[in-house]
Amino acid sequence: MLSVGADTAENRSQLDAPVRRLREAGFEVEGLLLQGDPDEVIGSHVETRGIGLLVMGAYGHSRIRGLVIGSTTEALVRRSRMPVLMFR
Repeated sequence: MLSVGADTAENRSQLDAPVRRLREAGFEVEGLLLQGDPDEVIGSHVETRGIGLLVMGAYGHSRIRGLVIGSTTEALVRRSRMPVLMFR
């Protein structure tokens, strides 16, 4: 599980909670909190690790907002060479 943002207690907590739940359910999970531009960091991470499926949450922003400021999800769907599973 990968999150991109500042290494703060709040961001760490938001990452640790789902990692803990997945481990309790019997999954082997690694939780990483990396810093930088989300498009670049996530894209680079999945490419260098040879990940075969990218699973992302998609937020319901308007089309106009997406056109003006862009979206990490949209950018990664365009960049990715592997399947991307999005959920809301």
